[in-house]
Amino acid sequence: MRTCRPTYIQQPLGRLAPHGIKPARTIRFHVLMGVEDGRIALRYHQEKADGHDPVEQEYIAIEEDAVVEIHLHGDQIFFSKELDAITTKEELDGFYGALEYDGYDEKLDHYRVARFVAKHNKGGKYDTTHPFNINVDFLQQHCGGKPKWIVLTIDPDIKNPPPMRT
Repeated sequence: MRTCRPTYIQQPLGRLAPHGIKPARTIRFHVLMGVEDGRIALRYHQEKADGHDPVEQEYIAIEEDAVVEIHLHGDQIFFSKELDAITTKEELDGFYGALEYDGYDEKLDHYRVARFVAKHNKGGKYDTTHPFNINVDFLQQHCGGKPKWIVLTIDPDIKNPPPMRT
């Protein structure tokens, strides 16, 4: 028996918000890049929300229709100028759309915040994973000269719906 694995390519989010939803809240997801003990450290987590587990998970949990805000932290990462800030690895425009940018850095001509609308997968199986990409530019040189960038893709997951709480 042969199994086929899908070939993942970066799919843009839908131009418009998914049809018929009114986001109930904003989910903030933070991506932090810096140096710890002489090594580059990358961390990401969803902010805690009232009434939810105190553990900060490394995925975005979509428990209701929501606006998702991705915040970049660190001196060297900004959303990509060449690619959409957020792309999915499957065609999921029925769930995610209306990408917009905020947190503009005029000096570097890049953004720190991206947001999009997420439709809750009502009736979906718990722990349904939607792989997605956060596309960033990594600043290499800047001190007085022209900025040089390397394009990076960070790959957390969206769990829509997330694992069942026990």
